[in-house]
Amino acid sequence: MKRIMLYQICGALFSLSLLAACGLEAQEECLPCAGNKLRQAELFLEGPAPVSGLETPLHVFRRAAGTQDGYVLDRTYASVADGEVLKLPLAELRNSDYRFLMVARPGGGEWFSLGTAAGTPFVPGVAWEDLRLECAAGAAAAEGYCGFTDLSGETLLRDGSIRLTLTRIAGQVLFDIFRTGGSLSQPESVVSSDVESVIDRVARIDITYENPTTALRFDETGTLVPAAYAPEPLTRSVLPRATDFRVALPQADMGLRVYDEALRGSLRMEGAYLLPSDSKLRIKLLFTYYDTTPACGDGHTHVPACFPQRQATLVLPAAGAAAGLPVAADCYTVNRAGLRCDRIIDVPVGGGIETNFDWQ
Repeated sequence: MKRIMLYQICGALFSLSLLAACGLEAQEECLPCAGNKLRQAELFLEGPAPVSGLETPLHVFRRAAGTQDGYVLDRTYASVADGEVLKLPLAELRNSDYRFLMVARPGGGEWFSLGTAAGTPFVPGVAWEDLRLECAAGAAAAEGYCGFTDLSGETLLRDGSIRLTLTRIAGQVLFDIFRTGGSLSQPESVVSSDVESVIDRVARIDITYENPTTALRFDETGTLVPAAYAPEPLTRSVLPRATDFRVALPQADMGLRVYDEALRGSLRMEGAYLLPSDSKLRIKLLFTYYDTTPACGDGHTHVPACFPQRQATLVLPAAGAAAGLPVAADCYTVNRAGLRCDRIIDVPVGGGIETNFDWQ
């Protein structure tokens, strides 16, 4: 099984710059508050901002300056916007190292939330290694970004800036299905003029994801890695629209697109967004289709109810594979199925199929 990292999803990154409004030499401009001097800092967003309309809280972890102690959540600034002013205590800056974490998500934690390894609330006092990004059902979404950076208080006093790069948290699974010649490296158009696409006569596609990741943690290198998996599979269904059993593409609202415009009948089907997985994901595609022989006899115009429904299953990776499919943050996991026939429904009667996957 071939694994190739090709390219990361474009447009999912942006930088966040937080610039201090007064330098070291201008302490008299800092504001006193409860006996402690504060330094004002203004937030600036640089570059394209894909998080427009999302909540963007900034979580501040802290430890004693110059130590190897673990970072502990100190406080959280509510959803921050360009031009907002933050206030950082001067005494704290001189004695602390910081880890700044931003997690951008839809309002109300629509599909994921922050928690802890013990299942307790994410509140001040939580250690960095206990942080979890959680997605209860395993069904993620495109709109979710995060990033962090480490800075000493002395660096903040000297440079007065913080820069974060936010990256999409989830990856998406794609399915490319097309006719082939001798192998997957030889894709070709469907042959019969009576065939519109490789999913002609298919009434329903049920996609089952087994062992989807439900929680992530940061490892020692700062990479998000799986921390928990769903005990139950995640299932999504697709209902192609057909005319006289012919399924024309694209049908964007169904996640059914054209794999290659030069290959007549080819399909790119958009699967679920999922949290990163370390080769534990297994997928089953169940195709329910109309048989080509009516059960009602001849002598009238046939309608779909005249044809018995049959089923064909495609398992990814192959049933005997030792490892499952990996999912990487901000990437596509592309599964390719090459048919030695025009339609997926012809595979059970000797059409043949070849599969592989890689990353894009």
